[in-house]
Amino acid sequence: MHRRPSGVTLSAAVLGLISLFLFLGGVFDITVAVLFANGSGAALSTPGNPAPPQNLMLFVFGFMALTTLICAAWGMSTFLGLLRMSRWARISIMIIGGCLATMSLLQLFVCIIAQVTMKNFVPPPNFGSSTLVAPDPNALQGVFFVGEALWLCIAAIGIWWLVYFARRRTREAFALVPLKPFLSSTAQLNPATPITDFSVAQPIDPAQPAAEVPIGEAAPAAVRERPISMTIVAVLLLLAALSMLTCLLIPVPLFFFGMKFSGSYAHLLLISMAALYAVAGIGLLRRMSLGWLLAVGVNLLGLLNLLTMFSPPIRFRWLVYMREAMASTQSMVPAVPNSALVPAQMLQQKMLGALIVPSLVLGILYVLVILVLLWRARWAYKGNE
Repeated sequence: MHRRPSGVTLSAAVLGLISLFLFLGGVFDITVAVLFANGSGAALSTPGNPAPPQNLMLFVFGFMALTTLICAAWGMSTFLGLLRMSRWARISIMIIGGCLATMSLLQLFVCIIAQVTMKNFVPPPNFGSSTLVAPDPNALQGVFFVGEALWLCIAAIGIWWLVYFARRRTREAFALVPLKPFLSSTAQLNPATPITDFSVAQPIDPAQPAAEVPIGEAAPAAVRERPISMTIVAVLLLLAALSMLTCLLIPVPLFFFGMKFSGSYAHLLLISMAALYAVAGIGLLRRMSLGWLLAVGVNLLGLLNLLTMFSPPIRFRWLVYMREAMASTQSMVPAVPNSALVPAQMLQQKMLGALIVPSLVLGILYVLVILVLLWRARWAYKGNE
């Protein structure tokens, strides 16, 4: 019997634990959503600080529960597939690893920027409030270090899965498993063991001359599988399409190519972009040349959108847009005391200014990596309609 590699077993155990925590998180989100549905969210209100809108909080926690439970189900099914050494499970865990590495590195980047901003930020004194105590800077730095270490560990797990399951020995281990049912006895595994069962012996036909291959005709090339990088890119495109559809439920204008879209124009733009991303992702999975072209097109469009942000007038309009968007969402969350409102607004503005250029650079690098992967895998989509 073929033995499961220890790395696969360890990966399955880690993935199982992550899926379990995701499932518990989804159950918690469902509980909070049910509380808001029953009107228990009014308990969050305090004198002068109204409770957040009930429908909004119900949607937020309901969407978080749905997303978390879907991820938990995906991880648990992959966990069972790894234990059975199924070929699809190897591809699935590489997709999960790519998503984990991408999102964790982004969160790590945000934590580092926030840590640097908070370290250099000196808030004004909280006048008129005896209940607010200035946070300890050392304690805040410790919290940021713990968060950065957590995101770094998660990113390392994702990179480990990408590298380990792409190795040749791991691929061969998964490829050997389907051959086990064809071994009917241990004698077939030991050439020195004499064969004593001739009940299934069949006469061998005389050798036939090989068919002549006309000159100029090449043998058909073996059909190669879809590159794993394209599967990961397709999943990221589908997730982006889902996030765009989710933005339809958030009452915030859309900023695109230096212009602000609101109302039906923003909805139409989001639906159109979500459709393009979804068709591109499905096309990549089905190895359609149209899907590859759309994937390249939407990423080039995103790259151009990011490059326009380096223009000072557009960057200034974006900062104004972000301040207006934050102001419009103040009524969606529990209000803070007036004495803490000014420091919070100052911190938000400082973080926006500190995040914009590094975020643009990181976004451009991300899109360039996707474009390089698409270009290197262009052979898989040539001639496929």
